[in-house]
Formats: sequence, C-alpha cells, structure tokens
Amino acid sequence: MPSFYLLPFIFLPEAWALGLLLLSALGLGMPHGAADLLVARRLGLPLLPYLALYLGLAGLLLALLLHQPALALLLFLGMALFHWGRVEGKGALGYLRAGTILLFPFLFHQEAIQPFLQAFSGGFGLPPWVAGASWGFLLLLALRERPRARALGDTLLLALVAALAHPYAALGGYFLLQHSLDSLRLVGVRGREWLWVYGGTLGGIVLALLLYPRLQDPLAAYMGAIFALTLPHLLTMELWLGRLRPRGQSPAPGR
Repeated sequence: MPSFYLLPFIFLPEAWALGLLLLSALGLGMPHGAADLLVARRLGLPLLPYLALYLGLAGLLLALLLHQPALALLLFLGMALFHWGRVEGKGALGYLRAGTILLFPFLFHQEAIQPFLQAFSGGFGLPPWVAGASWGFLLLLALRERPRARALGDTLLLALVAALAHPYAALGGYFLLQHSLDSLRLVGVRGREWLWVYGGTLGGIVLALLLYPRLQDPLAAYMGAIFALTLPHLLTMELWLGRLRPRGQSPAPGR
C-alpha cells in the first residue's frame, strides 16, 4: 500500500494512536500472525508437533522478556526488522522501510515511548545515535541497489510520516495497512479459513492478558505477546515464502 495513505496518521492524537495499536489485536494485526495455523496445514506439517515447537519457542522468548527485558527489546527489533523487510519483498529497500518505522521512535519520539519502554524493557531503549547510524546504514544498502525513483520516494514519504506522527500512530498504520495486509495476501486466507485465523488470535489475546499483571501496561502486555510469538511466526512465514518463490526471488507484495 502506498505510504500516501498513511499521511492522515500524522494528525492522530496520542490516545487515538494508542487505541489503534491496541485494536490491531483484533483486526489484521495479531490475526495476520494467527494465520500460521493455516500455513502449517497448507505446508502439510503435522499439527501437534508443529504446535509443540511453536509454543516452545514462544515460551523461550517469553522467559527472555521476563528475565532479560533489555535483551528482549533488542531481539524484538531485530526480528521485526528482518521479518517486515522480507515480507515487503523490495530487497534492501524493504529493510529500510521496516527500519524507518522501528528506529525513528528512538530518534524523534523518545519521550513519547518512555512509558512503554519502562514497562517492557525496564526503561532501556536504543540511544539516538545507534538508531540514527543503523538507519543510515540501511539507507546506504538500499541506495546501492539503485531502487526506482517511485519506490524510493514512497519510502521517504514513509520516513516523513514516522518522523512527524506519534510513534504509536506510525507503527499502527504500518503494521495494519502494510505488513499485516501483505502477509494475509501472501497466505491468501479465504472463507471458513478465517475461523482458524481468529481461533489463533484468541490464544494471542489470552497471552497478552496473562502478561498484564506482570507488566502493568496494556501496550507492553500486547507487545509482549507479539514478541513471544514473533520467532515462530517468522520461521513459519519463511517456510511459506520458500514455497511461494524460487530461491533468491522477492516475494509478491513488493513486486
């Protein structure tokens, strides 16, 4: 989806931006990950061993969050950057786009994300110079591939949104209208298959509710559940992407 459609998010107040991000648990956001059950069926994976491995990986990440929250935040950012960039399907430009959404809050909105960081990672966050240097590195990688002017311009527009909008609005807009939609298109959920998707979504919501008494922040609890489920989701989607395309070819959404 063109970044032009994210421009209205610049004007979204903080309370509405937070509400949008939390509501993504029900619409597109968490459901796109819950489609993993459907992907496993289509790949012909044995369901019980798959679920055991899936939940085991989620449990390991959950333990990391509860005992080493700063390390968990770094891993969360790294996994999201890799996974979002892969689903974008635009080569290095896709990783730049993902990095823009993930890194700009530490560059431009540190005060706004401090309550979340306090609850999720004990106040730990990326220093602005690390976020800026990382984004600059991703920019250089993208420019080396000489992206088309239209694609580069759209990415710069995304950067404008991420710089000016409240970080929850930019994250919510990208998560819902870019990443989740692209993922669901790649999977191609149809008809009654949505029952599998929303069945898995319910499990993710229950996990977030279980985390709330420990984290005492609704966004941190939601992001904690997303973090725990990201690694098994990422690995499931890598299997699916490998089936969809020959080795070395970009996945469909970014073409």
